This record gives sequence, structure tokens and C-alpha cells, in this order.
Amino acid sequence: MTVNSPPKDDSGDLRERLADIPRQRLVEEVVSRWDDVIRLEGEVASLRRRVRESELVAQSGGSDELVVGELEERIRVAASKIRQLESLLQNESSRRESAEANTSRLEGLQEENARLLRNEEELLLLVLDMEAQIDRLSGK
Repeated sequence: MTVNSPPKDDSGDLRERLADIPRQRLVEEVVSRWDDVIRLEGEVASLRRRVRESELVAQSGGSDELVVGELEERIRVAASKIRQLESLLQNESSRRESAEANTSRLEGLQEENARLLRNEEELLLLVLDMEAQIDRLSGK
């Protein structure tokens, strides 16, 4: 018994039949059916488009002018969408470049801050050493 060929009698419980099938086989069947559904949806969309085009040709009395006009409008809409997506892409690219520049600047500032902190620490140690020398020389 497989998922492709269930038993002819409907008296068996579906859960029991599925429980008898190995899990991996069920997964493979589900993925296979999912791929089939996606493929069939694509075919249905293609057939709907062809039917619509045929309806347009029939409405126009066999004239291709209406079909050409609608296709030209679709091209204009697609071109507009392309321009919009290109603009979005350019904006995102600019934003990323700006973010990278800010990241580089931040790293530079962090390095400068660390250098200044080390310098401050060295100067503080020098001041403490000088104070100790002054105290020693003044006899405290």
C-alpha cells in the first residue's frame, strides 16, 4: 500500500493507513504533490492568460489592435514597475554605502578613543610618579 494507491475499500481509517506508511515516504509524497500543485497552478495561469487573449481577439472581431493595445499597456506598467524597483535598488545601495561609511568612521573613532584612553592613562601614571618624586624630594 502506498499513498498513490490507497486500498479500494473506504472502510479503513485514513489515519491508520497513513500511520502504516514510513514518515520519510510521506514527506516525499507531500513534496511531490506540492511540486505538482505549483506546476499545475502555473499551467492554469498560462491557460487563463491564453483564454483572455482569445476573448480579446474575439471581442475585437479578429482584430489584433485591441490585443496589441492591451499588451502595450502591460509593457508600460511593467516598465513603470521596473523603474520603481530600480529606484528602490539604488536607494538601498546608497543606504548601504552610507552605513558602511558610518561603520568605518565609527571604527576609526573607536580606535582614536582607545588611543586617547591609553595616552591619558600613561599621563596619569606620569603625574602620579612626579607627585611621588616631589613628595620624596620635599621630605614628606
